[in-house]
Amino acid sequence: MIDRSELHIVRSHETLRTKVQDRIRTSILDGLFRPGDKLIERELCELTGVSRPLLREALVHLEARGLIERTPNKGFTVVQVSVAEVHDIYELRASLEGVAARLCAERASAKLIEDLLSSVDALGASFEDGSLKAIRTATTRFYDLVFEGCGNRELKHALESALDRVFYLRAHSMSHPGRREASMQEIRAIAEAIARRDPAEAERISLAHVAAAKTAVLQRIRPAEPTEPAEISA
Repeated sequence: MIDRSELHIVRSHETLRTKVQDRIRTSILDGLFRPGDKLIERELCELTGVSRPLLREALVHLEARGLIERTPNKGFTVVQVSVAEVHDIYELRASLEGVAARLCAERASAKLIEDLLSSVDALGASFEDGSLKAIRTATTRFYDLVFEGCGNRELKHALESALDRVFYLRAHSMSHPGRREASMQEIRAIAEAIARRDPAEAERISLAHVAAAKTAVLQRIRPAEPTEPAEISA
């Protein structure tokens, strides 16, 4: 569990609103606040050391990013993503990440591939560490390199609107039994296919990885219902 004292903000030249947004966002993505948790403004003001008007501006921004939602007369709560939203988000991920992996295998420089393989080792270390923060940081590095190596900046831009919810759902999938180990194997296989300059295999494994992550998330948010089998071409 993350120490709530990490929410406290030290004033600097950087705008306080941006710092508040980032601190609360990170706390949600790292699991300090869970789906459905109510964000009590008085408590957050005390923890961050900022005024309520400034805090509300930050919360409105996070609402626009899809991490929290507002209920009239009840305030803000951490979002609980619906099954339909999960399908939509992972459909977007599959379409963009699959293409990015394929293009990365075709276009990435030898230096970027070397960095990509190193990032996989760092990701393995983060899984051993076990903290969502470490996993998120290492996973972000891996995908940043994939999207950089693909040579198409618009692909990453297209994913930006859903990126926070991708991180948020990743925390769900990683909490599913056995998912971390499987995810590590899948990501390593993507990197190895890219390193072999095998675009078709890199895309295939990427699609399979996203499908498996989606299944894990659905099993977490509706454990009593069977999930749809992943349809991945061989």
